[in-house]
Amino acid sequence: MKPRPSIYIDGLETFIDSELVYKPNSVFSEMEGYAKEKNIPIVTAATGAVLSHLVSFLVPTSILELGTGIGYSTLWMVQGSRSSKIITVDRHEEQAKLLDEYANKMGLEDQMDVTRVTDSVLEYLKDENLWREVDFFFVDCDKITYPSIFRTLWPKAKKGACFVFDNVLWHGRVLHPDPKKPSDMAVMELWNEVKSQVLEYTLFPVGDGLLFFRK
Repeated sequence: MKPRPSIYIDGLETFIDSELVYKPNSVFSEMEGYAKEKNIPIVTAATGAVLSHLVSFLVPTSILELGTGIGYSTLWMVQGSRSSKIITVDRHEEQAKLLDEYANKMGLEDQMDVTRVTDSVLEYLKDENLWREVDFFFVDCDKITYPSIFRTLWPKAKKGACFVFDNVLWHGRVLHPDPKKPSDMAVMELWNEVKSQVLEYTLFPVGDGLLFFRK
């Protein structure tokens, strides 16, 4: 995977994540190092902290995470609300099961309710019974699926359900999207869907852009 540029001036994002973000456990830094070494995309530390903060205020009963990665964002949400039941979906089993290892290192294995599901996100969403009563959705998977995910969830999610999409600034390419890149077009399509159907939304310009809205 090619390195993707930050939306910040050179060096600022690294400084924010290493010097300005409070990390409640040193294992987060270990996970960041592993992800960098293996070229695995994860949210930034600043993004994780905002996500944790949102969850701590909302205290959702149930969270559905679409895109586990190595469990970095999952564990930030656990830090925000250990009482929330989290289901996290990813098709990469070997990578996603690292979540269990890192949770053990943090001493959270007995203090969280997290279920990993190995499946493609769109396949999982075909069964509405699995998500119709979810309180909080966090979406950080293949960007080309974003419009389909929004069109699937938004009409049928329960009233009051919260949505958070990561990478909505798409490394700054929302400014000049390349029509030849499906991911660019998908992120722009998500924005068009949200702006035309959602009455209120909030963009948190941390990391690669975090979009929050509620039904």
